[in-house]
Amino acid sequence: MHIWAVAGGKGGTGKSLVSNGLGMRLAEQGHDVILVDTDYGGPNQHTYCGIRKPQTSLAQFFDEKLPLAEIVQHTKIERLRLIPGNINSHDTDNLNTMQKRKLFRHLKSLRADDVILDLGAGTGYDTLDTFLQADIPVGVIAPDTLAIENFYLFLKNLKYRQLGNTLSGLGLRDRAKDIWKNRREYGIATTKEFVAHLRTLSPEFSERFDAEQKKLHMHVVLNQVREPRQAEIGLAVKSAVGKFFNIDAAYAGHVHYDKDLWQQFGQDGPALHRGSSFTLRQDLERITEGILKASFPEAT
Repeated sequence: MHIWAVAGGKGGTGKSLVSNGLGMRLAEQGHDVILVDTDYGGPNQHTYCGIRKPQTSLAQFFDEKLPLAEIVQHTKIERLRLIPGNINSHDTDNLNTMQKRKLFRHLKSLRADDVILDLGAGTGYDTLDTFLQADIPVGVIAPDTLAIENFYLFLKNLKYRQLGNTLSGLGLRDRAKDIWKNRREYGIATTKEFVAHLRTLSPEFSERFDAEQKKLHMHVVLNQVREPRQAEIGLAVKSAVGKFFNIDAAYAGHVHYDKDLWQQFGQDGPALHRGSSFTLRQDLERITEGILKASFPEAT
């Protein structure tokens, strides 16, 4: 099984659209796919799948202790199933460590070829930790300054979270906090100098942190492209991800803006299965193929 995580930094970039499109295309290729709506603040995958009133949701996993396997729902697309988000829950905005571990453990026990997580907006620890643990992380951006700035903020917080997790795993978090608090006394002015100092204190930290950094990678998708020249923004962001954040990134492609997509919601059946969404489907098929080729080159 492969766990995909789709994040976007800010809301409105179209990560739910991309998540849904990835799931549909994989299912059409014969993969058994489960879409999981982990956007606790505004779940909407059920709407994309054409399910008006989901009978189950993640709320039952957290509040009623039901196994994930018991709340999986079938959709009208063969091989594509759904775990709806917490539509009516009030207690999952901030999961504790034990809840997150339980969720990921149960995700890995699901019987599927691919599990796709539609993550929440922002830089909450839930989103960051899930993105770091995913086999196939996907970052969705839009061609506007605010969306790109928020995506860079997401990456910055992702790197800080990765550093914090490494320190916690080695029992060095409190010591590192003290060093950062008194960084002037240590001659530290930047995060880079801070990490260099930590390397001198603990060879084990240096080895572990390097290993975690090598594992961090992502696929960048540019959504809502209205003009041909905007497509170049995706490549520019991909380059910046590698240059400024030291993250191995691949550009998966772009998705054209569809001004009529909203009209497909609320009708019977999945929104992306309708005629007016043909271009969207083509874009998402191409992106899915690109991600698969980059992730599993030996299979191509």
